[in-house]
Amino acid sequence: MKHLALFFLFVPIVAFSQPNVLNAFGPEEIGDNYEASLLPLEYEFVSDKDVLFSKTIWEEISLDERVNFPMYFPVDTTVVGNERRPLIHHLYTAVLSGEIENIYEQDNLKDKKSIEKLSRQLIYRKIRDGSDNNLIGKARINTFNGKIPFIESYNVVVPDSLIQFESDYNSGLFESMSVKKQDSLYNDWEDSLNDIIFENKLLTDEEFSVEKFEYQDVVDYKLKGIWYFNKRIGELRYRPIAICPIIKIPKEKDANPDDPDTFEMFWVYFPDARYILHEAHAFNDKNTSKPITFDHLINSRRFSGFIYKEDNVYEDRDIKGYISENALMQLLESQRIKEKLRNLEQDMWSY
Repeated sequence: MKHLALFFLFVPIVAFSQPNVLNAFGPEEIGDNYEASLLPLEYEFVSDKDVLFSKTIWEEISLDERVNFPMYFPVDTTVVGNERRPLIHHLYTAVLSGEIENIYEQDNLKDKKSIEKLSRQLIYRKIRDGSDNNLIGKARINTFNGKIPFIESYNVVVPDSLIQFESDYNSGLFESMSVKKQDSLYNDWEDSLNDIIFENKLLTDEEFSVEKFEYQDVVDYKLKGIWYFNKRIGELRYRPIAICPIIKIPKEKDANPDDPDTFEMFWVYFPDARYILHEAHAFNDKNTSKPITFDHLINSRRFSGFIYKEDNVYEDRDIKGYISENALMQLLESQRIKEKLRNLEQDMWSY
């Protein structure tokens, strides 16, 4: 009897020590020696009737903060193995390869952004000035009295709209507009002409310099998510909706390297990126043998974020829209929104 008791004691232990027993979809998969968690943990179905309240918030995740370093590093991928890449690497390569099919201009996820437009934004070619003694770049273009005659001298067709704009601009047609609007229109015209010049390779390599997007140009991430109270399980939970890298403008890097302006690279619907981010591992400083996935890192909120906007009656305006030029009050307002969410859950259990 003693031996029989020991047999029944150890049988369950042996059975449940087999690989993949807890994740197998059928008996035939028990014992397969492979990583069972090939797919991200599916989100639970949440009925609208189970949501007592919800709040959409937008957060800015600064990559200057130490707790957010796993999202930023490594920026120099030549000194680490292929298994270590920053968050932007996985998002950007997935967008270029088509694994993430749709990217968007704004956080409302309505206006799609083309890969062609993104590519133009991530590279800036600056035409060198040149001089009277060294006719390269702008100096050579000026000998043709402008970019349009320079382009046409190579038998390249310039669109009529660009020719008409130059005529209208020189005649003062846009003087009634604000200076900022005039500058914006003129810069767009200049960029269009530059695109024609570079697409047709009308300049030599020595006549221009190139500023390209690099991983270290990512300064922040913006994250849109929903906090909701599920009455069925009695918990306040969080669901990320969209994510956006904030990067330095390549043009500004050259003009103002110490404090360049930034722009929103693209917005991604977070569920579209979950399978990619589940295969991408972030560095775990506490246990390097057990890296965590970026999907887990974001869903479990293992980051530090600053709330810069919440859904509100004022067209979801951000905090800077109603508290301007006061960083301390903006920070306090962010904390107030965070405390409001925390108190809503606490009130569910207070009588």
